[in-house]
Amino acid sequence: MEKNNFFLGIYNEFFHCITWPKWEDLQKITIIVFFFSIFFSIFLYGADSFFIFLIKKLFSL
Repeated sequence: MEKNNFFLGIYNEFFHCITWPKWEDLQKITIIVFFFSIFFSIFLYGADSFFIFLIKKLFSL
């Protein structure tokens, strides 16, 4: 396969076969990911704090 045909195939795939999401959908998904990331980081912080507290209590006996 020639390089020219390879890059032409990439171009055709990229611009004619891929369906890109609309700008509104990208904004909604970005907001969902942002808030889920914040929630998940707070949850993990709480779980980590709980286990640190539990381990300190168990080993301080």
